[in-house]
Amino acid sequence: MILVVLGTFPTQFQRPLIALDALCREGIIRENVIVQNGFTEFPSRYLDYRPFLPVEELDQLYSEARIIISHAGSGSLLKGLKMGKKIIAIPRMPKYGEVVDDHQLEILEEFEKEKYLLGWRESDDLRELLERIESFEPACFVSKKQNIINFLDEYMESL
Repeated sequence: MILVVLGTFPTQFQRPLIALDALCREGIIRENVIVQNGFTEFPSRYLDYRPFLPVEELDQLYSEARIIISHAGSGSLLKGLKMGKKIIAIPRMPKYGEVVDDHQLEILEEFEKEKYLLGWRESDDLRELLERIESFEPACFVSKKQNIINFLDEYMESL
């Protein structure tokens, strides 16, 4: 199963759905595609929409998913990374009115640099990304939060 996570930002984010719908229609994608679509509306007979999900249900879908295609929001990406999932991330873009700034692109670039996921940019073909994700082995996610805590602890002890 492919899980698509668009988040709950109250704007439309149809770009990934248009590409997914086309690949399903062409028979390229043959498995179930479940979409947490939030406020985004896009008619499709191939995509299984679930606008808003309780945390437990979303966690279960993350756990069951073979591939996760997600907006590049940190919470959605971190949930998948902590589970060791293969993720294709697409940033919401301000030029399309999907978000107010480029923070998702910045998050995507950092996570991609660490080899945690594959980024999906406007010039990328989703079919090729789906082929690449099959052999992609994401780097094991390591939270840097503990490093910051240790640094602060050491600093406080030195005072």
